Amino acid sequence: MKYSQELLDAIENHDFSETNILLKKALDNDEPEALASLAENLTDLGFSDLAKEVYRALIAKFPHEDIFKVYLAEILLNDGQEDDGLTLLYGVSKESDAYVESLLAQADYYQTNGLIEAAKQKLLEAQNNAPDQEAILFGLAELDYMSGNFEEALKNYRKLFETTKTFGEVVISQRIAACLAQIGDYEEASKIIKKNSTDLLTIDAQYEAGLIMLANGDNKEAIKFLDQVIETQPDYVNAYPLLARAYANENNNEEVLQAAQTGLSYNEFDETLYSLGARAAANLNDKEQAEKLLKKGLKVAPDNSDLRLQLSNLYLHENKDLENLKLFEDLEDDQIEPQAHWNMALSYQRLEKYDKAKSEFLLAYPSFQNNPDFLKQMLTFFREIADNNTTKALLEKYLQLVPEDSEMQALYDDLSMEK
Repeated sequence: MKYSQELLDAIENHDFSETNILLKKALDNDEPEALASLAENLTDLGFSDLAKEVYRALIAKFPHEDIFKVYLAEILLNDGQEDDGLTLLYGVSKESDAYVESLLAQADYYQTNGLIEAAKQKLLEAQNNAPDQEAILFGLAELDYMSGNFEEALKNYRKLFETTKTFGEVVISQRIAACLAQIGDYEEASKIIKKNSTDLLTIDAQYEAGLIMLANGDNKEAIKFLDQVIETQPDYVNAYPLLARAYANENNNEEVLQAAQTGLSYNEFDETLYSLGARAAANLNDKEQAEKLLKKGLKVAPDNSDLRLQLSNLYLHENKDLENLKLFEDLEDDQIEPQAHWNMALSYQRLEKYDKAKSEFLLAYPSFQNNPDFLKQMLTFFREIADNNTTKALLEKYLQLVPEDSEMQALYDDLSMEK
């Protein structure tokens, strides 16, 4: 038995008593091929110090075999010995058979340290020397993908896809679809996903597929992928808002509410789920559940104006005017949206607090002066307080937008006849 194998067996059995002895015997007696394999296995097992000794021995015996220098350099760089590692890589000449491997190692080092442009230049140089090597093509595609150069990344991913479906743990079709989605071509991205759906084996890949399908308006396919994610990992919290939205697009309020409630059981801070769940509950005429969700959402996110307005709309619908007004009583003027002023105006009007209602309508008017529904409610209010001049002015503006409203036209004619 080769000493290299004895050493690996000892490590596998957690017997480290004779590690150094077996290593020395291997270096003194085993064939170069066995030692090269030993060094690779030691690296994979995490015994980098032992691997370095093997590579140094191989370099001493075969000084012109630069590939061993590259492998040793990679270990040195991973262990933080950057100067020594880079010196070895830079020492590999352009004429060496290991030059391309050296460039790849340098590119990996630069990428790891955030020097993306330097890494890309090394890969481009490597591509000039080995234009068909998949590792180079993949490296260039990944760099462009991470840098947001999605069109460039797409070209290389597509070229790579001609010869391989995966590279390492990366599914190439998934990357192609992601690039297409990033440049806004959701239709083509969804086609790629459907054509290669059997390749989407990881949860993240299925989630991303669901996201792309949802963006393309293919709600049923989005639901399919997102359900797969949740079935595999129920606490994958990012899937629930997308699933709820997909069901909302299908007008399936029962499933929206179910997705929202389940998602909130895993992440009570998801403000989107409170909103979607409450809207679904309201559509199901479960006003109590809608109110409960919105109140809880505001406790979690008291500054969420969308949830506050949603609850305000619910209170208006239920004629809970005091509760509606209380939602805004502690807010500064610059924190109150035009819609909130409109909502408060309606509540003050119903409570017959006409001065406050008038003030709120006037505050909302600049934002909604071209909204027929708002104008109709506002002119109705001013008609109620007998301010005919303002009512007439609002009617004129309203009829410009809705000239076919015969009832409002008749009211305008009546006011025009009054003196």
